[in-house]
Amino acid sequence: MKIEDWFHTLRKKAQSIEEKWQGASEQERLQLAEQLFQLRQVSDTVVDLWLQFEEKLSNAIRSIKEMEGQLPAEEKKTHQSKVSAESPKAVESNPYEPIFRRGEGFYHLRMFQDAKKCFAELVQKSPDWESGRLYYAYSLLLCEDDELAFREFRLLGRTASSPTIVAISFNAIGCILAEEEQWLEAAQAFKTSLEIKPEQEEAKYNLALCYLRDGDAQEALDELEPYLEKNEHDWEAQMLWLRAAKLLHTMDQTVEWSPPKGLQLPTRDLDSDTLQEMASLYETVGNYHRAQICYHFLTERSPKDGWTWHGLAWNTWLISGTKRALTLVKKAISLAPENDDFLFSYGWMLLFDGRVEEAIKAFRIMLEKNRDNRLGQSGMISAYEKLGDTQEAKRLAKYFLEDAEPYVRSLGYFHLGRIAVVEENWRLAEQYFQRALPFAEQLWEIPIYLQLCASKRGQSEMQTELVQP
Repeated sequence: MKIEDWFHTLRKKAQSIEEKWQGASEQERLQLAEQLFQLRQVSDTVVDLWLQFEEKLSNAIRSIKEMEGQLPAEEKKTHQSKVSAESPKAVESNPYEPIFRRGEGFYHLRMFQDAKKCFAELVQKSPDWESGRLYYAYSLLLCEDDELAFREFRLLGRTASSPTIVAISFNAIGCILAEEEQWLEAAQAFKTSLEIKPEQEEAKYNLALCYLRDGDAQEALDELEPYLEKNEHDWEAQMLWLRAAKLLHTMDQTVEWSPPKGLQLPTRDLDSDTLQEMASLYETVGNYHRAQICYHFLTERSPKDGWTWHGLAWNTWLISGTKRALTLVKKAISLAPENDDFLFSYGWMLLFDGRVEEAIKAFRIMLEKNRDNRLGQSGMISAYEKLGDTQEAKRLAKYFLEDAEPYVRSLGYFHLGRIAVVEENWRLAEQYFQRALPFAEQLWEIPIYLQLCASKRGQSEMQTELVQP
């Protein structure tokens, strides 16, 4: 039997036990548990044998290369000095190398608890072996023993003779601090890592992430752009760039930026998460055609996900109007009928197409499920405005002012401001919009309405001055 077939048989047996467990009786479960225990023993034996084989194979290859003169003199010297530096007790053969190889094998098999035990023993017996201590620190980190891992990395950062190990240790320190959302301290650790080893790509990405999480969008972009020149297809870095660009745009809409080469146009080759981030950025900056392309690719890739069809529908509506968008939003609703956002969009499109009664039906369906649904109430307020029933619109909007959420209260003031605009009460409208101003990032029309109110009030006051004696 081939070894591949043998492992296939073992996998099938484990799968069979998993499938039988749910419906098994207590007696049958005891038998299945015994089979699992036997499989675990087989697994442990295979790992031990593999580690012994890997150690023997590595030694054999190294010895044969040295005997055949395939290792240059300089490379032999480097290898020997490395062993000497890490364990001064042995030059040509280290008595603790089997422990290191065993731990290394466990680590690469992702058996981190077993790796941690091996490297803990190694560090105790040979504390100056820097590579072993680095493996030990990472094993601790991957076993979620963050505090002890942090101490080990800090020790290596202060005492290791290898610049590479020092740089790696500071990068790991930064990762631990970033997990605790200590962005400033994490950024400093990544900077230290890059000062020691400027070509370390992981630290560059991590530093950009810290800048973004700390709100420094421009600094994040400055780090990411050279990174993406070397790592053009790193979709995580692409997403990070898109988020930084979006944040920068919300902070300063006059800033001009040019996307890296891989993000200049949406393509089918991009990762789904990257396409979603691109669509969000394009929507923010008003480039609805490119957002539409992103969602078109996403519907091809995830045709059963309602949100992809909703995104395509919304941007199609902004570009081409209701007629072409309604079919798409209906598709989204059919895939996720419980999602009120999709039903609201359907009603909103109908409302702005002048089909007010049909829109009201959609909003009422939402309110029948939940009478306090703010989306449904917002739709009804706008519908009453269209019908000219400003009193009923005001009545609904004032419910928002009683909400505990500051955003919902601001939304209420925003509605009341729009109603005051319809009534041409410019001073009152301005007061309402000023109350809603803290949430202008979400309610982006507020600055436009405030300019309109100021303009109308200025004209009114000028006319009043002209008629005075």
